[in-house]
Amino acid sequence: MKILGVDPGLLNLGCVLIQIVEKGFEILRAETFKPKKDWEISKKLFFLYQALKELIEDEQPDYVVLEEVIPKANPHSTVKVSQTSSLILLLSEEKGLPLKVYHPSYWKSFICGNGFAKKNEVLQFLLRLFKEKIDDKIRDTHQADALSLALVFALENNFLRL
Repeated sequence: MKILGVDPGLLNLGCVLIQIVEKGFEILRAETFKPKKDWEISKKLFFLYQALKELIEDEQPDYVVLEEVIPKANPHSTVKVSQTSSLILLLSEEKGLPLKVYHPSYWKSFICGNGFAKKNEVLQFLLRLFKEKIDDKIRDTHQADALSLALVFALENNFLRL
């Protein structure tokens, strides 16, 4: 079974694909898609759409897990993240993939025991817990969040036991 976790973002979209195996999980692919900052928003979104579509078509995940967009103090950034999340929603539907969306405080509490953990705290927690599995594969905090989302889904659905 393959689970694709996605941390949505217009400038940094983190994706981690895990496979459930006999001894737990393995990371098959970890990517952070980064459109150029000076591109128009339509070009950034199209770049992300193409990258995600290619990843899904190449890797054939069984499930997609996405972080819910929560309105923040800066409405401008919330709109951009919402637009990016829409791409994942559309691609999941287009490819017929089951989709689970988690509130940030839920999955952070599940993984770290703190629903308000910062991105770097999530990465440090994962490194302490799974250093040998992720040390050379997870390269940034966006990928750490995406991995966390996939792991929460796997644990919550009893696909994985630690």
